[in-house]
Amino acid sequence: MSNKVSKEACPVNKSVIKSLEFVINNAFRKIFATKSCNIANECILMFNCSVYDMVLRRKSKFLNKLEHSENTLCKMFQNNMQVELSELSELYCT
Repeated sequence: MSNKVSKEACPVNKSVIKSLEFVINNAFRKIFATKSCNIANECILMFNCSVYDMVLRRKSKFLNKLEHSENTLCKMFQNNMQVELSELSELYCT
């Protein structure tokens, strides 16, 4: 099983996102040899490495695949997927 499939199967809550952001922020501070969190955050945005955005994109991609699946079980939950996708698009577009 690939790492991509297992990631989508795991729920990601706010505390997990904060923990991942902390790790990414520290890595960028070391890479750019700075102690400033603001500089690291700006670099994270410039390199498109925001954990929150990445989670939204991956979740959206996963739900799109499920929504267009021919699987009967997936079709049963198609309305739920559409609602969640619309909520994600509102979050991502704002």
